[in-house]
Amino acid sequence: MTVLEKSARASVESDGLAQLLSSPLLGVALAVVAVAQQLIGHIDCDVSWFSTFAEKVLDGRVAYVEVSDPNPPAAFLSLMPAVLLARALHLPTEAMVAALVFFAAAGSIGFSFLLLRHGAARSRHEWMQLLNAAIFLLLVAPEIVFAEREHIALLALLPLLAALAAEGRAPAPRLARIVAGICGGLAVAMKPHFILAIALPALALARRERSVRALLRAELVAAALASVIVTGATLIAFPAYVGEALPLALEVYGPARDDLGHFLAHSLALAYVALLVGFVVAARGAALGRASLVALYSSLGFFAAFLLQGKGWMNHAYPAIVLLLFAWIFLALRDRAAPVAGVRAALTKFLFVPALLAAPAYFGIVEQLTDHEEHEDLLAAVAAVAPPHPRIATIASQLDFGHPLTRRLAGEWVGRQNALFVTAAVGRLLETAGPERRQRLEARRSADLAALAEDIRAGRPDVIVAEDRATREWVLKRPEMAGALDGYRLAKQAADIEIWRRAE
Repeated sequence: MTVLEKSARASVESDGLAQLLSSPLLGVALAVVAVAQQLIGHIDCDVSWFSTFAEKVLDGRVAYVEVSDPNPPAAFLSLMPAVLLARALHLPTEAMVAALVFFAAAGSIGFSFLLLRHGAARSRHEWMQLLNAAIFLLLVAPEIVFAEREHIALLALLPLLAALAAEGRAPAPRLARIVAGICGGLAVAMKPHFILAIALPALALARRERSVRALLRAELVAAALASVIVTGATLIAFPAYVGEALPLALEVYGPARDDLGHFLAHSLALAYVALLVGFVVAARGAALGRASLVALYSSLGFFAAFLLQGKGWMNHAYPAIVLLLFAWIFLALRDRAAPVAGVRAALTKFLFVPALLAAPAYFGIVEQLTDHEEHEDLLAAVAAVAPPHPRIATIASQLDFGHPLTRRLAGEWVGRQNALFVTAAVGRLLETAGPERRQRLEARRSADLAALAEDIRAGRPDVIVAEDRATREWVLKRPEMAGALDGYRLAKQAADIEIWRRAE
């Protein structure tokens, strides 16, 4: 085969791949896969807990007093519409959560595309490729982080990023940009760290334009005002967050970061860094287009938030990785970049493409498609000894021992917190605490254990799930928990997990 024949064959293969990637049928297939995945699996522990939180508040419990969490009110309020609709339509809350997230994603993607059309000119094939990539990264790839706060926040933030990226030719209508900014402000209300995902691309654009006035775009001003107003309104509506949960978050939950070695070995941090370094090398010598620049710096903002939180959880990493992949996509679509060749071609082929295709694996595709339990055989073990619609409590350091277990058994959660996370966090923080701080931390732990004991006595759960024997024995030796399991018997075990049943 001659060089010309090889070149012609490669061109035909490239055209065929481009046709496939820009096919509307591919987009439909990806959407079907996204829906099927959510039907096969189940919502994760965080989404389950905040659904329960929203239901309890709707039933009259005082938020951050009778049901509590270190996260801001927007965390459970984001699921309140699904809870209200589920009750009105007599449908499962989980189904309504998924449905509303799909609806929100469709709106976010559609609105973002309308805004992007005011930016760099693209062919119909490129728009379809971008649409299919958005469906894949925003609906298929999330897997078990679907409907997490980070997933919802990214969907809310997307139109604002599109507005920032779209001013290459002519700005979008002012009203549309203001609405996009308000959506971005809602994302910040979910977690204050997310302001970095707006601030960094805004600063990058201001630096490129050499104008501070670039920071006063309508969408950025709207985002700032919306974040302040929405956050302020939720804090006024739920004052106990400021008085109770926020101090706890600042003193215990926030500082309880993962050990650096474990963080690097068991999180997506190194994968992100590898993809980032590859992008920087691939983009070297090219004038990054506006869309690539915005996606890149917003990704860096989310990655900074991931590091600041220090937990290493995949849902915390999701927005950073997805936006970095979008930056690669815009680069691959020749967003003012030089033609793909040499090192860039190799990195695109051997780093970006595999990373893009593997995105669902980062966020739990195996767990989602196998409907994998958070703790193997725990659901069946509890179901075997519990009455119908059981009242459930846990003696555990993490919420995934009780959630989504309680909801999957159509049970009722007993307890104001989702787990003894305060007790567990204090245990780690005491290792480096000075005398004064140690005293404050001990008081936090004592209050956490006393609250659980009170919840068990008042709520009389049918079943108490203990993380393991060592955890149970340590907790029950504490004076705050004395006699908490009186009247309960060990009914069953699932590996090391103990299931205690209230005596009839």
